[in-house]
Amino acid sequence: MSGGLTTWKISPIRNKMAEYRRAQGNYFLQGKPVIESKNGGKIYSLVTPPSGSRVARRRVRLILDNLSVQPCTPDHTRNLPMARTPHVVTMAVTYNCQCNCLHCSAAHLQEEVRNQQDALSFDELRGAIDQAVDLGSTCVVLTGGEPLLYGKIFDLIAAVDKSRSVCTIFTNGEYLTETAVAQLKKAGVFGVYVSLDRPSAARHDENRGRPGLFEQAVQGLEWCQIAGIPTGISTYATKENLRNGELDAMMDLAKSLRVIEVFIFDVIPTGRLSGHRECVLDESEADALREFRSKYRERSDYPGIIHQSMFSSIAYPCVAEGCPAGMVTAHVRANGDVCPCDFTPHAFGNIRERSLKDIWKTMTANDLYAKASARCRLSQPAFWNKLDALCSVKSSH
Repeated sequence: MSGGLTTWKISPIRNKMAEYRRAQGNYFLQGKPVIESKNGGKIYSLVTPPSGSRVARRRVRLILDNLSVQPCTPDHTRNLPMARTPHVVTMAVTYNCQCNCLHCSAAHLQEEVRNQQDALSFDELRGAIDQAVDLGSTCVVLTGGEPLLYGKIFDLIAAVDKSRSVCTIFTNGEYLTETAVAQLKKAGVFGVYVSLDRPSAARHDENRGRPGLFEQAVQGLEWCQIAGIPTGISTYATKENLRNGELDAMMDLAKSLRVIEVFIFDVIPTGRLSGHRECVLDESEADALREFRSKYRERSDYPGIIHQSMFSSIAYPCVAEGCPAGMVTAHVRANGDVCPCDFTPHAFGNIRERSLKDIWKTMTANDLYAKASARCRLSQPAFWNKLDALCSVKSSH
């Protein structure tokens, strides 16, 4: 790659790749538990390929290619490269789910896809995966609904080209039986996140409307670990659990369950929380969450922590921590609509009508996503006003 670059471009790129390595160390390593992969790499996150692996090298090459188009400079640290890669593509393979979560972000989509009967077929889902990997994704994440309710989930996982991308799933854990876990292992799943809303079994089950789910989810994590599948917990931060200690209790639980990572999302006013924009964290609460993460990152006896806002700076160290939507992530809904992230209630196209590559270009060129955002865009009232206006323009046509 360097053969076609001038000297003034090569030096900034080298500097930024040094920052990339530091970012990896700062966010993930720091004495945290790691798992040695069969190829000798170290697994320290379920959304990042093992260090030293072929897939990890592919991600680095893609970042270098992006930076070579427009390297970040010290006096423009907020600028993104002109070229961007969706390093993590999430995909809702089905909206079927046995739970009735109070915070479900896909509740309205479940009804919409069911009424219109426009869910993607297996071949279409497989094609979407191929497009994502061809576009540069090095981590395909299968979600739902509940992905283990999708009849061909193991075939989809097996269809991911493991020489170019890892494949992780998010699940509520109820169907992580010993048999299902063996099939996940055979299909080549990279990691499994189990969603836990509360550290208390009673409160978690109440929130999900599913008695006994907590116990089954914990058992599922154990089956995964026995099978040698890296595990993590997915949860979310609210005004309440930042204050009442529940988020700390969740870290204690994660430690006792021996997962390698806790993925923290911000609560977002979509789905069943649509219209409740008062639920988003304010600036002081966002600061408290950053302090919370820093506290546990320094504790080598606790699992690692990743927050949704960390993706951008991990992939492009010249960009401060911020919203990954349309920056380094994209989301494909179960009906083929493509959004900047799972929670954004606006699609920029459908893969039945346009290629993922074309939709990605449209999305990243849009004024709402052309520049970096220090915080999740959906946590900002001003952004919602712009998004509402964009949705109104679309609906008027």
